[in-house]
Amino acid sequence: MTIGEYLKAKREARDMSLREASRASGISHVHIKDIEDDKIKPTFEKVMNLLGAYHADLQEFLTETGYLPQNVEPVEKLYKIPLVSWVVAEKVSEGYGALQTGEVEEWIGSDVKGEDIFALRVQDDSMETEFHEGEIIIVDHHIKPEHDDFVVVKNDEGGITFKQLKKYGKTRVLHPLNPRYPDIELSSSHKYRIIGKVVKKEKKY
Repeated sequence: MTIGEYLKAKREARDMSLREASRASGISHVHIKDIEDDKIKPTFEKVMNLLGAYHADLQEFLTETGYLPQNVEPVEKLYKIPLVSWVVAEKVSEGYGALQTGEVEEWIGSDVKGEDIFALRVQDDSMETEFHEGEIIIVDHHIKPEHDDFVVVKNDEGGITFKQLKKYGKTRVLHPLNPRYPDIELSSSHKYRIIGKVVKKEKKY
């Protein structure tokens, strides 16, 4: 089966029009049509976006089509991970079942494996020079963070931030790597909840 035939079959199995597939995947309907007609070979990023939109299995796709992506980790180590907004981050940490259509910005491939893993895009410069705005971080909310781990935290005002966790005895501090920003001490009067531990930075997709 060709790549185009497989993806077209999956789209039609979900009774989606080309324009609906475009909205779900972030790929133009004209481009999707060219892929389905085997006029062009999609990049790995576009393959992941379409498989995510159709809720299709990556391993099945690879087996059926023989597709071999280039310049990525070995395919047997790649897993589909949803990239979401910071607004949706807390909701995702409570389970994928709560996600609604449109809340996944795109699906990315990563060698990180686990339940309820999700990705975020760094939104400011407070963690430079290690993490730059626009880079993607992978978050696992099942791992208990320790001293010096990078964490995503929700504060008592409803805001969500990305910092390094520091533990000094009973004192807990959120530390920005950029010295232009102050540390945030987590006291009994400052309620917070750790949404997850950052387990990897993905540089490019």
